[in-house]
Order: sequence, then structure tokens, then C-alpha cells
Amino acid sequence: MLKTRQRTILTQTRLDNMLPAAPTLMSTPELILWSAGVGATALVVLLAMADCAYSRTRASLQTLAYLTGCFLFFALLSGLFGVAASALWPNSGASIRIAQMLIGPVCSVMGSWWISQWLSAHKRDGFGKNTLYGATVLSLAGGLLCLFIKPDWGLPVSAALTMLNVSVAVLIAVRAALSGDKLAWGLALGCALALPAQVGLYTMALSSTHLPLWIQAGVAFIGLLSMVITALMLWLRNYHTQRISRDDATQRDPITRLYNTVALVQKIIAAQERRVRTRRDGALMAVVLFEPERLLTQVGQYGLNDIYIQLARRMQRHTGVLNPAGRYYDRCFVVLIESLQSPRWIRTLGLRVASSLRQPLEVTSLAGERIEIKVDIAVGVVHLSSRVKDVDQLLHEVQRVAQAARGMRSRAALLEQDTGLAIPVERADLSQSWSAMRAAKPAKSRKRTASSGVRRVSVSSEFQQLDESRPARLA
Repeated sequence: MLKTRQRTILTQTRLDNMLPAAPTLMSTPELILWSAGVGATALVVLLAMADCAYSRTRASLQTLAYLTGCFLFFALLSGLFGVAASALWPNSGASIRIAQMLIGPVCSVMGSWWISQWLSAHKRDGFGKNTLYGATVLSLAGGLLCLFIKPDWGLPVSAALTMLNVSVAVLIAVRAALSGDKLAWGLALGCALALPAQVGLYTMALSSTHLPLWIQAGVAFIGLLSMVITALMLWLRNYHTQRISRDDATQRDPITRLYNTVALVQKIIAAQERRVRTRRDGALMAVVLFEPERLLTQVGQYGLNDIYIQLARRMQRHTGVLNPAGRYYDRCFVVLIESLQSPRWIRTLGLRVASSLRQPLEVTSLAGERIEIKVDIAVGVVHLSSRVKDVDQLLHEVQRVAQAARGMRSRAALLEQDTGLAIPVERADLSQSWSAMRAAKPAKSRKRTASSGVRRVSVSSEFQQLDESRPARLA
């Protein structure tokens, strides 16, 4: 028994010597400060727990798990858990320090993996998918590596991995926001505020001396603010997703669950009124499926409906769920992009949607076999400015542009406001900012376009008519 006891003491002593020294105990003001700060983060977790119990969705459960990880991150790196554990279990110092090394990478893995779903980044473009996948693998491998490298480097490496991961999250959130996802701005702000909070918390965990109390108070406040903003954005996104699934059937197309014609027109009218006040630039996008009747002989009506559903889902992966999308008529989808930060995002969005929708779709044939089908689609985009146009005119123009795009290589076209011609989006002369675009003189723009050799297609009434089944003008 004595030898066993001696071996246990020796092993514990070696483990303590392998890890960084624990910081000194908190003073009374520090204990009060961090008890309040960690308690506030615990309140956020409790609210997320209540939302999870009420909504009972996978997204709310993921939000709860992530916020719980953030709570443990604050409690461990602030030293509050260390103070409590040392009072209850005097020999728990080594376990607390291991937990401090692992909590950052664990939260990073959860954040990188789930932010891909929250922002649809894994479906929006290859850059977002590969970047988040790389950040997830790096955090997972780096977290395990921290247990085996030189003890003095364990926590610094963990800190570097965590802050690198948050920086990646900020980048992906900003890209999603620039694509028109308005809630992504809030998520980007929450992640950006997490960076100074993490710097302060890791400094406290690595230093044997205490930071001034006012700096600790700032770290606690910024960290709590970051967590509250992130939790609010995740709740709003989950709420919006649930509202779509529970929305009134009279406002939705029964097949694709997009807005129907009446609801879509109402959304565009309301957006036009807001645009007069905010003077923000946006876009109207139309996706037209040509000759769907030829698909009926292969897949039947059930398979054709499945094609419409898949097209609607792919389209929304790139445009974002917050931008209103509707089925204007059976073979025409229209998306209202309410806000775009740069004119060049029109080109990016048009090309991405056209490329994605032209990829093969897997559907069930009339013989009951799963087959791949390529559909004939085209994308038209019309720029929306503070100058209000009649909604019928906008819808008419964007459909004409989409039909004109059918004869273009990229299958994506943009309406030139000055000339009224449809040009391929990849050839459009787009400025870096809306102000620069508005400052350009129309005459100069026409001269540059005419001399560039860009193929232009008229969208006048002489162009081939669209399907006669489109809705009549609404009063």
C-alpha cells in the first residue's frame, strides 16, 4: 500500500511538472467579476436550453452544444473553474490545465463544422467548403497534438488554433453577407468580437500575474457581448427556418415551398418601398427552365416535380434563405436579392447559380430507376437601384434577360440599364462599388461597351415570347 501511494504521488508530481504553472488564486474583486461574467454566459445557455426544449430541432440542439462549449471556455480560461476545483479537489490542477488546452480546439471544431450549415457555406462555393473543412481538421488534429508536444507550448498552440479558426469564421461570414445573407453580418460581428476576448482570456491563463481589473472587466464584457450576438443570430436563423416550414400554405407553392406569385409580388413591392428610404442596391434574379415537357416522357409528372424541388433548393443555397424566392409560374423562379455590397457580386452570384443548376439532377424515371438528367436553364439578373420601377416591368425584364441568356455560353445574363440590352454577366463592366458605378456617365459606358466586342442581345418585344402560362398582370 505504501509503495502504491508513493507511485501515485510521484506520477502526479511528474504530471504537474509537465504542465504550465497554474495562475495564482483570484482576489475578491476578480472573483466577483468573473462569477458575474460566467453566470451571465450560463444564463445564455439556459435560454438556449429552453429554446431547444420548445422547438426540438436539430439546429437548436447544435446551438445549445456550441453555447455550452463557449460557457466552459469562459469558465476554464478565466480561472473560475480552477478556483472552484481547487477548493473541492486539491489535486485537480493538472486536469484543469488539460481542459484549458482542449476546450479551445473543441469549440473551434464545433464552430467550423456547424457554421457551414448555418451559413450554407459548404454549398455556396468551393472556397467556403474547403476552408471550413481545413479549419475543422486542423483544429481537431492540433487539439490532440497539444497533449503530446512540449508542455510549455500546449496552451499557446491551442490559443493560436482557436484564434485562427475564429478568423476563418469571420471571413466566411463576411463572404456570405456580401452575397446577400443579412444575418451573416451579425454572425461576423459576434465572431470578430470573440477575437479580443480570446486574446485576453488566453493571456490570463498563460500569465502567472494578474491583469489589471479594468482590463479583465473589458475582456469579460466583450466576451459576453460576442456570445449574446452569436446566440441571437443563431436563434433568428433557426426561427426563420422554422417559420418557413410552418408558414401559411396560401403563401407558398405546394411543390417547392417557395413563395407563390401573389406573395412574391408583395415582397418585391415592399422591398421597392424600403429601397427608396435606404437607397441600397440589390438585384432581381430569374431562373427559367426551358422545355420541361420533354422531361415528362422520361420521368413523368412526379419526377418533374422532383426536378423543380431540387432546382429551388440549389438556387437558395447560393442566394440565401433570407432573400425572398418564389415560383412566379411553373417553370420560372424569381429571387429578390435585397442587398449587395458590390456590383461585382452580381457577376459572382449569377455565374454560381447558373453553374450549379446546370449540374446533373438525380431523379426517378418512369421505369423506377434512378437516372441523372441535365436540364436546360438560364439565369437573368436585373439591377435594382433607388429609382423605383413598376413591378410588372421588373418581372417582365428579368424574364426576358433569362431567355436571352439561353443563347449565351455561361447561361447567365445581366440587363444593361443604359442600353436595355442583355449581356453575359462574365463580360459585364461592373465597378468595384455602387457609388463608382453610379458616377460613370451613361454615354461613356455605352461607348466602352460598343467598342469591347461584347455580345449583346435585345430584350425588346421582338424577342421570342416566353411561355404563355405565366401569370397575368396583378392589380
